[in-house]
Amino acid sequence: MAPLPATAPPEPLAEAAARLGPGARIGWDPKAEPGHRVLGALPAEDGGWIVFSAPWLAAGGGALDHGAISSMVAMALGIALVSILVVRWITGPLRRLASAADRIGRDPSPRPVAMEGPEEVRHAAAAFNAMQDRIARLLEDRTEALAAMSHDLRTPLSRLQLRVGFLPEGEDRARLEADIAEMESMIARTLDYIREGRDAEPVRPADLAAILQTLASDAADQGHDVVYEGPGRAVLPLRRIAAKRALSNLVDNALRHGCSPVRLRIRDEGPMLAVEVADAGVGIAEADRARAVAPFVQLDPARSGSGVGLGLAIAQRFAQASNGSLELGESREGGLLARLLLPRQAG
Repeated sequence: MAPLPATAPPEPLAEAAARLGPGARIGWDPKAEPGHRVLGALPAEDGGWIVFSAPWLAAGGGALDHGAISSMVAMALGIALVSILVVRWITGPLRRLASAADRIGRDPSPRPVAMEGPEEVRHAAAAFNAMQDRIARLLEDRTEALAAMSHDLRTPLSRLQLRVGFLPEGEDRARLEADIAEMESMIARTLDYIREGRDAEPVRPADLAAILQTLASDAADQGHDVVYEGPGRAVLPLRRIAAKRALSNLVDNALRHGCSPVRLRIRDEGPMLAVEVADAGVGIAEADRARAVAPFVQLDPARSGSGVGLGLAIAQRFAQASNGSLELGESREGGLLARLLLPRQAG
């Protein structure tokens, strides 16, 4: 007996019924088990019926079960959603840990990382916080030791300066006064380098053009050919005292180791603002530029033997603490071009 009445097949199955031949009956049972929802019957030559069930009879002869596909799609979406949540639960603390690691050396007051996520990630965060505290204590101890040494050195220097003042005017007195001034400059620059980025100075909007104009005017008052060429106003968030210290070191480096004229410029480079200090000296060879920004390094071709080699290093550390960079190149005047790139927005 045929399991189906002799009625027209459903429209989606009409083509399949035609391919089965004359007399074939076919229908759809949505309540049947998946894989058996298409019911069909073919008349046998000797009477009776050949009855079958199938998931679906497609035009190309393949099988397709909408219910099964819907179940698979729902399962895949559920797995994807759970996977996204699990991945975010694992990678979120890792991203925060990576951001905290990137802030080491830039943030003067390191913040502890929240111990969240899987046990392994929490253990890594705890170890990172302990390491961060040890580094902070080490830097504080070093800064305090150098500050104490600076204070101890300035006391005999002050006595020397007082005693030199009683000497008669002459070449010997001028040389002693120059040596004392150079020693005081060395101490001050060393402390500036150690304190850079760790003095907890707040980031506030400051006029970079005004700082450069002040530096150019001060140098010009001392008889140097230093000119500012740039906009009358360039406000961006930065640590003003640290920025003036870094730029002052760049200008002093150009005057000490380069030649006049020295030109100060500001250039707009999209999200960054470039401050250029160019001189007309001999410059620094390209192979030596990476070494020139290292602390306590003096390059013979570009140095006169004075100083401690911290001018470019202080500017480099300020740039790194401000999420910027310091680039060295060749100026149009033929000497060194120091480019300090600073972000327009606080990082």
